[in-house]
Amino acid sequence: MKHSTIPARGFAALAAAGLIGLAAFPALSQVQEGGPMETDFAPYALGRAAENIASDLETPWRTDTITITVNGLIENYGQMEYKVSMEEGDVLLYSWTASEDIYYEMHGHPLNDDGTYGDAMLYRDEEGSASHGFVRAPLQGIHGWYFVNDSFDTPIEIELTLAGTYELEPGVIEMSR
Repeated sequence: MKHSTIPARGFAALAAAGLIGLAAFPALSQVQEGGPMETDFAPYALGRAAENIASDLETPWRTDTITITVNGLIENYGQMEYKVSMEEGDVLLYSWTASEDIYYEMHGHPLNDDGTYGDAMLYRDEEGSASHGFVRAPLQGIHGWYFVNDSFDTPIEIELTLAGTYELEPGVIEMSR
């Protein structure tokens, strides 16, 4: 597994696409009543957007690129998980590509009061060689991917690029039966 932090300019296209998806389209349906308005600097024909459209983040935005290998069935039953921790409402933009099709699930586990993690909530599950999107954490806890390589001994390389308000968990969580 390799991990590197990438500069913001190298991640601009993915971040812009995610921000458009998170902010621009909902903004059109969340315009406050009142019509056009003037400020000291410019007129705004659509008026002022609702208060929840633009906000400050308490946690600094970060970007990371992680390369992981999911080995075949002869090692660790071809399974691997990669996780990040997030607070409820945190945003994670992601893009990953794999060297071959692979089954994956994206899910989260809530953080219990005693510090353990609860039952999983499934966000998506399918097979493919790439996935790009975002998740707004519906709960405080760990969130991430469970990958299954069903080949016997051919490893699959995955490059995962992340941006948002999250913390990397200590590496890859390996599975056992």
